[in-house]
Amino acid sequence: MFKNKKLLPGASIMALALSSASGAMAQDVPTDSERAAERASDDNVIIVTATRRSEGLQDVPIALSVVSGEAIAEQGIDDLEALSDLIPNVHIGKSGSSNQIFIRGIGSGNNQGFEQSVGMFVDGVYMGRARNSRAAFLDIERVEVLKGPQSTLFGKNTIAGAINITSGQPTNQLEGYVEANYETEVNTFGVTAMASGPLSDRFRARIAANYLNSDGWMRNSAPNGEDGPGQENIAVRGIFEWDAADALTLNFKAEHGEFDIVGREQKLTISTPTSDFLFGLGSDPNFASTTGFNRNKSDAGFPGRPLLDNTKSNIFQMTADLEVGDHTLRSISAFTKYEYQNCTDADYAPVNFIDRCRNEEHKQFTQEILLTSPSGQTVEYLAGVYYQDADLRSDASTTVALSSLPPIENAILGLLGGGAAGSLDTEFLNFFRQKSETWSAFAELTFNLTDSFRVTGGLRYSDDSKNAVKQQITAVPGGTTSDPFLAFIMSSAVLGFANQYSYDLDRSENHWTGNLNLQYDFNDDIMGYFNFGTGYKAGGFDADNGLDRSRQFEDETVKSFEAGLKMELLDRRARINLAAFINSYDDVQVSSFETVGFIVGNAAKTKVQGIEGDFVFAATDELSFHGAFSILDAKYDKFTNAACRISQIQDGSCAANGGFQDLSGQPLQFAPDTSGNIGFSYDRNITDGLVVSLGTDVLWTDDIVVAPDGDPNVIQSAYAKVNARIGIEADDGSWSLAVVGKNLTNKTTFNWGNDASLSGTGFGFENAYFHHIQPPRTFELRARLAF
Repeated sequence: MFKNKKLLPGASIMALALSSASGAMAQDVPTDSERAAERASDDNVIIVTATRRSEGLQDVPIALSVVSGEAIAEQGIDDLEALSDLIPNVHIGKSGSSNQIFIRGIGSGNNQGFEQSVGMFVDGVYMGRARNSRAAFLDIERVEVLKGPQSTLFGKNTIAGAINITSGQPTNQLEGYVEANYETEVNTFGVTAMASGPLSDRFRARIAANYLNSDGWMRNSAPNGEDGPGQENIAVRGIFEWDAADALTLNFKAEHGEFDIVGREQKLTISTPTSDFLFGLGSDPNFASTTGFNRNKSDAGFPGRPLLDNTKSNIFQMTADLEVGDHTLRSISAFTKYEYQNCTDADYAPVNFIDRCRNEEHKQFTQEILLTSPSGQTVEYLAGVYYQDADLRSDASTTVALSSLPPIENAILGLLGGGAAGSLDTEFLNFFRQKSETWSAFAELTFNLTDSFRVTGGLRYSDDSKNAVKQQITAVPGGTTSDPFLAFIMSSAVLGFANQYSYDLDRSENHWTGNLNLQYDFNDDIMGYFNFGTGYKAGGFDADNGLDRSRQFEDETVKSFEAGLKMELLDRRARINLAAFINSYDDVQVSSFETVGFIVGNAAKTKVQGIEGDFVFAATDELSFHGAFSILDAKYDKFTNAACRISQIQDGSCAANGGFQDLSGQPLQFAPDTSGNIGFSYDRNITDGLVVSLGTDVLWTDDIVVAPDGDPNVIQSAYAKVNARIGIEADDGSWSLAVVGKNLTNKTTFNWGNDASLSGTGFGFENAYFHHIQPPRTFELRARLAF
């Protein structure tokens, strides 16, 4: 059988922690005590909970990448967006008002009504909104990224995968640390502190807090325009654990976070002379010179509405573990809430033309009960029930001030037969309320048929219901009631910005999902697996549709086939993992930009197939190499009703095709044909108590389609980035000092972009595009003191 021996002696924390379990290892079914002894004897075994059991990474039958808390701290990884750079086929990045999370080219676009394609779980609690993924890391034990559908054990909205985050837990011994970091190029300062230990024989606690302040990397030449994205983040967490009885442990968590951003990384990058002239009617005479892919911009929000993104969040959670004979009964109860205010300059220029703000609040209660059988039996099983109740309020206001552009205003007034200056200035008010309820029941059985062969099957039933109330009002700026004149003009053929409407709708759906997994040990060092799974993402309501062209979108489903090999060679100094997959998606939910907002619908069919691999090789006890790669073919099988590009609207081909374009056979968003990373780590004791470490990683990607309509102006061309680290630390881990360099060749790249607002209206803004520019080369000093 395969045993968890000490793997890759001398390999660095990063090389060991950032590894992919592309397959599972069938075993001789050791008892719980035998497994515990094996793990205790092997410092390199990483414990994960991807199967809802605490298991070694090598025992897990899922395509899985894991990054440990130590690696997160060493590499200066502050959040999920930075983490995603290290894992091929994973994209996490900010858009205008949310985060976009994609795995293998499948994710959710920009619409507040969307559920997520990639589910995020923190300490076993489902975080149902993309906004939750913006939080900074705080005292993390590990992050697990599960690729492919995970519907049996994790439920709906894991159609592309799941992210499972585990916080540091209270310890039986007193320990703690203080860590500070300073980054020179964007003037970032941060500090994190943690203390953990026993308060009595039966009571333990862990308290952690961090603070971060940053100026950002975009320089803004507009008067009263903010540089940015400047950040000020504060987070505090307390976890208290009580052995209430010999068989009962209670774990209570309370967490509060405030994440404030001023200024944005967005800028107008492509513009025509006419657009430059119109946008340059603002107060910055240097506006035109800021276009292009650099980190200089000129934009500003309306007076009194600065460009900002402020979030407050709270989490309260109680987890109870009861030992019932050899079984474990777990209850997870949680209440989560966030609220945020977001204002963005939707014209991307210093002129006060288009401004958009959003206020959103989301409250969620979840309850899960899970029964787990003991490990080491011929038949193992787990079963559970899950309930979720969520309330969403999302209100947006979009102000269009045509008076700031007299040439445009005069031209439109001329078409309307005259009017006073400023009479067409308008504010569109969008009010969206949604209540949703989900309950599900699930079970999974594992049959250990022989010492080498294991079969696992799972099934889940889910029931979802939603109610949405939506209203859109056309008003004078600052008003709260409908203005009949503006409502008529703004919905007319002359402008066609938005319509007034309201609705109160209900929808419900139910699904059976499941998976079948086969695992086989070819020998002690080579394992293989095959997995078939299904999944779904719930349908819902279009929260951001200004023109009322779509009110609902349908659920999305997937069938997934995956096979993999996991090998350990050269006396287990080398690890190689390979996985091949074919995923077929039906009724894929898409979000496309139209005039001043996004509308959603369902594409017909999408196929995602490819090969992923990773390796770790300990050349010596001091030098190791590591890497990962992906070859991906992610395309629309059939998508004949896709939103048109601006160029197609202008040349008439969009109208000739009924107002749509055909994207069948075209690549998906955030799905490069190839991507990967390669690097080395070197650790050497220079004295009996002192260790020097250094390492370098090269991360590369092929061309990335960023815009949902496939516009070639929003394709990030292929690039490579180089990161490096050099550090010195005490051999006992009591202190460390390191310098971390990122993007050392100073590549200018972007991770979001699209047509600028009104670029397809014919008023002179044609062929104008914005992009979100990523950080430049940075150098960060990190110091840590542990006790």
